[in-house]
Amino acid sequence: MILSAFKTYVLQDFKRTDKEAELVQAYNDAIIDLATRMPHGGYKYQSYIPTVIVQEDYPLPSDLIHLIHPARLLEGSGTNDSGYQMDFITKQEYDSYEVNPNRTSPSSGKPMRYTVYSRSILLSPIPDKNTYLVEIDWSKRPVVLSGDNDVHSLGSEWDEILKHMVLTRLNSGIELFQEAEFWRSRYEDQMGTPIGMLRRLLDIERDREYKAVSQVKVNDL
Repeated sequence: MILSAFKTYVLQDFKRTDKEAELVQAYNDAIIDLATRMPHGGYKYQSYIPTVIVQEDYPLPSDLIHLIHPARLLEGSGTNDSGYQMDFITKQEYDSYEVNPNRTSPSSGKPMRYTVYSRSILLSPIPDKNTYLVEIDWSKRPVVLSGDNDVHSLGSEWDEILKHMVLTRLNSGIELFQEAEFWRSRYEDQMGTPIGMLRRLLDIERDREYKAVSQVKVNDL
């Protein structure tokens, strides 16, 4: 559903036409809310990061939400080269392997493990070549939608949930808290647990790619 049609869809229940800017903001906030709940297929990507000899840290994409573990190391500079999964370790474990990676002439080798720290991947051993690729799967922060013909990437089955989430935000913004709670109760309980259609859609998305999605781990970025 394009944004102009979604506005009309929401205004069937929210009768004020003087809150268009707030409606669009609530729409984008709701899309990000859903994107952070799980790595939805519409926002998932695979990327490759070239290594640099004796460089231990590699920035993650600036618009990353989820990093789907494990990362892989390709033993060549081409995306069709063979490789293997690296072990995902904690920062404390990483520090025990790489006591001072910034020292002059650190020890290096073929990376076998990694951690995530300060929005970067840290490799161990520190790469001994410029010809490796780190392959990552990740989900991306949705782009802001503002044009009347803009369409989100979630799929039309999410439109009703988005409508309920937008109505919750709009009514809360004008302090109609009872009305806001009514719309919120259509998709989550008072503890914030998904219910009804939202729960079913999240379950469907997880079931579609269960093994990959189940490996998502929270990172303190």
